[in-house]
Amino acid sequence: MRRALVSVCLLAALAVTPAALAWTTLTSGVQNTVVASMLVTQQGSELVSWDSPVGGTISITRNHGPAKVLVTGDPAANRTQLVQQPSGAIQLYYPNAQGVGRLTSTDDGQTWSANVQTQSHAVGPVMAAAVAPDGTPYFAQDSTAGVNVFRGLNGEYVKNVFPRCCGYAESLAVDTAGLVQVAFFSNATADGTFLYERLGADLTPAGSTELKPTGQHTDRVPLVSDKLGNTFLAWPPGSPDATSLEVVPFRSGQPAGDGVPFRGPFTGGDPHLALSLDAQDRLWIVWTGGGAVHAARSRSHGAHFGATVSVAVPGSMYQVSAAAVDGNPGSVDVVVNTGASLLQQSLQPGLSVVVSKTTKKVGKKKIVTHWAQALDDGFPVPTASFRIGGRTFHANAQGKAKVPVGSGKASAPGYAAANVRIR
Repeated sequence: MRRALVSVCLLAALAVTPAALAWTTLTSGVQNTVVASMLVTQQGSELVSWDSPVGGTISITRNHGPAKVLVTGDPAANRTQLVQQPSGAIQLYYPNAQGVGRLTSTDDGQTWSANVQTQSHAVGPVMAAAVAPDGTPYFAQDSTAGVNVFRGLNGEYVKNVFPRCCGYAESLAVDTAGLVQVAFFSNATADGTFLYERLGADLTPAGSTELKPTGQHTDRVPLVSDKLGNTFLAWPPGSPDATSLEVVPFRSGQPAGDGVPFRGPFTGGDPHLALSLDAQDRLWIVWTGGGAVHAARSRSHGAHFGATVSVAVPGSMYQVSAAAVDGNPGSVDVVVNTGASLLQQSLQPGLSVVVSKTTKKVGKKKIVTHWAQALDDGFPVPTASFRIGGRTFHANAQGKAKVPVGSGKASAPGYAAANVRIR
């Protein structure tokens, strides 16, 4: 009896493909400094708010519907922040001539209350907002005097967490233990720093981590916390131009690993960055570079990411915002500021394809079998199929199929297709 000898060879094919959907215009007539605030509500609705210098307006859309103007004649109209409390109440914080105002919706963003003035009397953009597990809102503003973090529905308590010049583009996150965290860009030192701070019970900084050197990034320093106690910060190493970007994990206020890098280099203001988590704690990183928006998703709580999906943008990119949308397989909605307009598009997660072959030797004869496996951040995609040489091959429960030699595409419902080459 002849013995069969089997050997296996693995090759990885990375999907970097454009999404199938097109950019739509959310609004026109905005300044290039406008950063949209995006929120997916507990009921699954998507809200996007922004400011406009024309008429001093604060506007909002719900579920990609027409824009609704909530505030007019605001001489200090600037960056807004949307957050939702565990009760379901949605708060919209925005700057006005008296400082920071607040609008509330208790019907999933369909209608909004009259303005309530908060205890912040500083005229300037609301750079960040977050909600603690107990429902307490936080919001932040910055100035040449420092970075101020406000606690309470109306900012009843405030602390300057960086009393130096200057801190910019702060984000807030509160983890499952109630730890309040802030991250911002600082030019207080010559090499430029993304600074992460954990805050004590009275919001006094209880520790910090510097990430540097980095060029000036004053639009957003992304910071988000998931339901497992992890917090993620995205930052671009390199100065004056970024050479890459990294998603760094923190836990209990301390760095919890080296992070996951994404390759550069970048030029100008790129990369503009956004992080977002969906209801299943799947983490999206979205960034700009090379005339396109890029996105990748982690299903492994930031340990690694799936394939990068890229889509070209018609025009320059000054700001980017993102909101992860739950579902199977889920997606991320992206808003880009092109200098005069806000453009919106939904991006699907990308497929990674692992190509392998087994060689079976029977006597002097070799029988080679080729395989392709579709993965989403390492998880098999059983709904995948492979189109090669005019024929379609369907994946099994492990996302794997026997395929012939040739070039083609891997696809699956809800995913961006990936090029694949079998040889």
